[in-house]
Amino acid sequence: MTARYKLLIAFSLVCIAFTAPAQQSMMASVDYNLLQRMIDTAKVRYPRMKKYEHKIREAKLGVTKAKWGWFDGLTFSYTYNASVSNAPVSQNQSLTGYSPGVFLNFGALLSRPATIKMAREEKKVAEEDKAEFTLNIEQTVKDRYFAYVEKLAILNLRSKSASDADISQTQIKYKYELGIETFDNYSKVLVLYSVSSQNKIEAEAAVLRAKASLEEILGAKLEEFN
Repeated sequence: MTARYKLLIAFSLVCIAFTAPAQQSMMASVDYNLLQRMIDTAKVRYPRMKKYEHKIREAKLGVTKAKWGWFDGLTFSYTYNASVSNAPVSQNQSLTGYSPGVFLNFGALLSRPATIKMAREEKKVAEEDKAEFTLNIEQTVKDRYFAYVEKLAILNLRSKSASDADISQTQIKYKYELGIETFDNYSKVLVLYSVSSQNKIEAEAAVLRAKASLEEILGAKLEEFN
């Protein structure tokens, strides 16, 4: 094992020793009250939830329409009675020559119960689809919230590591300028500082992506929950 890798391992252990007491677990950062507020918000604001609500209302209207369809089997009409119109005037004083009639379409009447049942089944399907999606959206919010908290915890660790690396490179730079530290050791610490800084930037980007993903399902900015 080269001296460079020994230094890298030693520096990593030092960073862990400093960061572990500050952030041993992400569990303490999980706010279940906040999580429930997020779930409730997603159920109201997420566009696809509104889509399922529209489908339920549409299905309810379909049931109402199917019930009123009983009248589709009834036809009201007037028939012209030629013999009445040609009758003597004395007999036409109370008759107009037209008589109303009601016609029944037995096929439409017999099929109406099945049509109503089908409309009710479509309503049940719409309601079950919404219930299923509600469960899915609850799980999705939880997954994205936990991912966001995880990325924040990682960022905290890497920020502390980057801060420690910055302190180390400042100290070794001072020693190097005084001539009590070698350039080889100084350059190795600079490499470690560069790596720590890069890791911090990557962690920041991961937090931003997790935040955007969570806000997408919520239909709201996280700042609204402060």
